[in-house]
Order: sequence, then structure tokens, then C-alpha cells
Amino acid sequence: MAPNAAGSSSSSSTMDPLTATTKMAKAIMSAPTGNGKLVCTILSAYDLPDGAVPESVTMSYREANGRGSNGYNEISTGPPAAKHKDHVNSFKFGGPDSAANQLTISAPLPVLFESTVTFTLKYPDASKNLTSTCTIHKTLRVNDTQWLILNLDPVSGSAAGTRTPLQSSASRISTSSSSNEQPTLRLKLRLEGPYRPEIAAVINLMNGWFNAVDIISDNTVGFVSDIPKNVPAVKLLLVPTVPLATVAVAALPILGGVLIIGIPFFLPIFLIVLTLGLSLGAIGSSVYFSTREGRTRIQHIAEPSYQTFLMTKTGQRIVYDVGPRPSPQSLVHAVLPSDMIGKLIVSLVIDAIGSASYLIPLAGEGFDLTWAPVSMILVGALYDDVMPNLKYIALIEELLPFTDFIPSATLGWLKEFAPSIIDEAKGRMGDAKRVGRRERDALANLHLSRQ
Repeated sequence: MAPNAAGSSSSSSTMDPLTATTKMAKAIMSAPTGNGKLVCTILSAYDLPDGAVPESVTMSYREANGRGSNGYNEISTGPPAAKHKDHVNSFKFGGPDSAANQLTISAPLPVLFESTVTFTLKYPDASKNLTSTCTIHKTLRVNDTQWLILNLDPVSGSAAGTRTPLQSSASRISTSSSSNEQPTLRLKLRLEGPYRPEIAAVINLMNGWFNAVDIISDNTVGFVSDIPKNVPAVKLLLVPTVPLATVAVAALPILGGVLIIGIPFFLPIFLIVLTLGLSLGAIGSSVYFSTREGRTRIQHIAEPSYQTFLMTKTGQRIVYDVGPRPSPQSLVHAVLPSDMIGKLIVSLVIDAIGSASYLIPLAGEGFDLTWAPVSMILVGALYDDVMPNLKYIALIEELLPFTDFIPSATLGWLKEFAPSIIDEAKGRMGDAKRVGRRERDALANLHLSRQ
């Protein structure tokens, strides 16, 4: 599971590890950066005001800072390819794979990602021109394709600053032949762009590593599997396996008793052995998941999460060169929970770690120096929308001695959720009172009726 950032590959069967490493280094030095590309395929124009045949559809973009009010890189298609038979005043501009109706704009990806694209349906009589706009970062993700239906408005109305509604291809398909229908432009839009240099370097590094692992595994797996055939005496090594396993099982109670008695002595040794075992396990797992079989297994697990993360705003800014890199706080915000229970659990854990310094007098205050900036980032990611200054309180209470008892994160949770909890409790108490009053009145009426 490794995307190829360099856009090229070579056969691993003809490449030795040294060559693979050299190619990897060259690929890292030539990590892709540069322009993005907006590719638009004009499909059709539906429900136009009259039967006049448009000349073309033009596409241009305007930067987020307002530059290019007249549009940059204005490009246009030719006239429609045919008129729709089942729609009045509707025209087809070609199929999805036709080059004649495809428009492409190239620009720096950060500029293009934040820009507004304008589509204009042009007539010989300019007063009939229709236009529509869409903001790229609200509509597309990098290397993502969308099928869109844009509402078309007269040029004069669009120039006045009105915003044209944007619909997906699944939200509204006009089937009426009435001329009162809103004119629409149907198109396929795709934004392409490079990875950030550091992401491209990591991807190229992974590809080089995977190539090297594939070469080594191809050359060694067959050799190891043929050992029993080529050296039959190796099978004799299995003879002492059964008695050794029997002795080990019989000795387990004795070893357990010795370990329990000598816990103070064996604990450091056990921790060292455990650390070495975990390290070897991590190395072995990384090597296995670098093989073809391992990559296939982990791809089924990690691919959905990766694609979900990549579709988020933070994921786009991390992976692609679409603007300033996200701050640590925004990265943490992307992975922390946003529901009430999830935030409560995370807040309690943050406050518990901050208060753990009391378990180790004096030395614990030194730990606070490391934990303070981490706590600030976590609290800011959780509650910046509710209490923007709470993260600074969390930083100060962790840095100052003997103030760790202040539950900064939990206070933020109370600020965000306590009012709604209290309101809900009041509502339920009111409901309970009304029910009790009705029951009391019913019992009183029953008592009167019996008298």
C-alpha cells in the first residue's frame, strides 16, 4: 500500500538493493512540487431561456484575495455538439471522455485551491450570457473528482455579487420541458496537485524500502523453503523438540514460584527482557508489513481510515501543498472526539496525567515542564471554540508549582456541556412535576366520584 509520488516505477526483478537505494535518493531529491491543475469536462447545458445556440462555455478563476476580477487563464470550449432530443432548449457538449469539451487551468495549487472558478455560457448576443461560480476548497478535494450541477444566472446578477447555488449531480435532475426551469450547467470537475515535499519524500522512501524488501524476499524465500529438500539432515533437528517442550512445560510451576519469590530482584531483568521483546516484535512486524503479503493485509485495515482522513480539511493540508501547514492544535483537533462522553473521558485523562506529578514529589514538577505544552495543545484543541483562553490557564497551572490540582480540561467540559445538561434536567423535572400534578388531580377526582 504505497502510492507512487514520482509517477514512475521500475521492475524490482532487475534491480539490486544498491540500485534501489540510489533511485530512492534521487527520487527524494526530486520530490514533486509546483502547480496544481483544474480539469473540467463540460457535459451539457439544460433548460436554457430560449432556443438560441450558445457559442461556447468559458472557465476562469479569481484568487481569494480578489485579484483577477476579470478572470485568469480564461479558456473556452467550442459550440455544443448536439441538441438534446428529450429536453427543450438543452445542449450536449460531448461525452465525459471527449477532449473537445475539456478545459484545463494550471496554477500554483495553494492559489487554485482557495480560488473561485467562474463558468460562463456565451452567446453571440452577449446580453444573453449566463454564468455560475463555485469556490474550489468548498467543492473539491485534491485528486478528487466531482460531478456537479451549477445553476446559471444572468451575467448582470452574478456581477452584483449574488452567490449561485451549487448542487451535486445526485441532488436535482430536471426532467421538465418547461421554460421556467432554472438553467443549469452539468460538468465533471477534478483538482489535481502535488504532495508536500516532505510527504513526497516519505512516499519515495517507502517505495524504495518496499522495493528492497521485495528483492530480498524474492531471493531468500525460495532458498529457505528449499533447505529441507536440499539438506534432508535438517529434519533431524526436530527430534529433540518434543522432550525439550515436555521439560519446559513441567518446569513452568517451578519457574513461576521462583519468579514470585524473587520479584524485587527479577523485576528489572523482566522489564529489560520485555523491552527487548517488544522492540524485536516491532522490528519484525515492520519487516513483515513491508512484504507484499503484509502490505496487502494492512491495506484492507488502514485504507478506509486513510481515505476518511484524507477527505478532511486537516488531512488535505497535511498531505497536499494547498496552503500553510496545519498547526499542532489543528492536527490534534482532527483526531480528538467531539461528543460529550468522548470529550469527558479525554478531559479526565488530561487532568489525571497533570495531577500525577504529586505521586513523585519534586521530580514530578520536572515532568510538568514537559507536560505543560502538551496539555495546552490538547485543551486548546478540545475547547478553543468555547473558552479560547483556557489553554493558557492549562499551561500556567502546569508550569506553576502546587497548582496541578486545578482540573483545567474538566472545567472546559463543564463550560461547554453543563448548561445543556442543566437545561435538560430542568425540562425533565418540569415534565415530572406536570405528570405528578396530573396524577394527583386524577386521584382527587376519583376520590370525589366515589363519595
